Amino acid sequence: MTPDWNTLPETVTFAEGAQLADELGLYPGATADKLRHLARSRKDTTWPFGDPGDGRPYEYGKVANARNMRTEVLLRHLKECPPNPHGRGPDKKPRVRRQDR
Repeated sequence: MTPDWNTLPETVTFAEGAQLADELGLYPGATADKLRHLARSRKDTTWPFGDPGDGRPYEYGKVANARNMRTEVLLRHLKECPPNPHGRGPDKKPRVRRQDR
């Protein structure tokens, strides 16, 4: 689905961005916490937002006590670098049962 960029808000909070990403099918089942986790896990790689002085291409804004992001940049990032639809990924080694001590 291609969003109509004229009807989207200029900036969104994590909650608003997650709702929008879910509605547009860019991140099915997205919640504010899932989007925050995505931001933390991609902080050193592809996440485009950061605090002033972090050296990221775009800075977070502030509305009341919430961070906000440019909507177009967030949606473009989710489209170009989609979240892993299978969760955390496969185990790298077999699970080992913990020994009782």
